Amino acid sequence: MINRNIGTVERVVRFMLAVAVVGWIFSSERFGFAQGGAVLIAFALLWNSIFGRCYLWSWLGLSSCGPNDDCSAGGGGSTA
Repeated sequence: MINRNIGTVERVVRFMLAVAVVGWIFSSERFGFAQGGAVLIAFALLWNSIFGRCYLWSWLGLSSCGPNDDCSAGGGGSTA
């Protein structure tokens, strides 16, 4: 399992983006190809915001964890 690599601020931003995308999907009059892709994007953003991990960022060697963020494997003060 990878360590957390998304800081608190980015997790909040990703969560808000996921909520906005879901709102756009529900406000659409029809469900087409664009809305199907948006469902996948919203799911990925929500998953990243909940668990604090982005596998793409891990592969690229990036991290937005700040000095006050717990970016250990367990996160949240865990000793894992």
